[in-house]
Amino acid sequence: APNVQLPKIELFSTDKLAHAGAYVVLVLCLAWGIWKSKNRAPARGEMFLIFCIATLYGALMEWVQGTYFPNRFFEYDDMLANTAGAFLAIMVATPFFKNRSPKP
Repeated sequence: APNVQLPKIELFSTDKLAHAGAYVVLVLCLAWGIWKSKNRAPARGEMFLIFCIATLYGALMEWVQGTYFPNRFFEYDDMLANTAGAFLAIMVATPFFKNRSPKP
């Protein structure tokens, strides 16, 4: 077999944890907005839409960074961390909001 070096992925670096954490906050804020404005827990479809918005936003930001800013790069690892953070937030937010009613 040829000696092929696979790219090194550091999923638990400070940078990747910061990316994931930022997307946890983004998703929780979007879900909280629905919870407060509609006076009910976000529906499954709304949670899916929030996840899609966060994931697409992360991809767009990576593209903009890699395209328009010198010395900045499009990083798939960052997109993976963003998506993982969004997914984690959906998993936490769904049961949290489902069992609570917002106060008027």
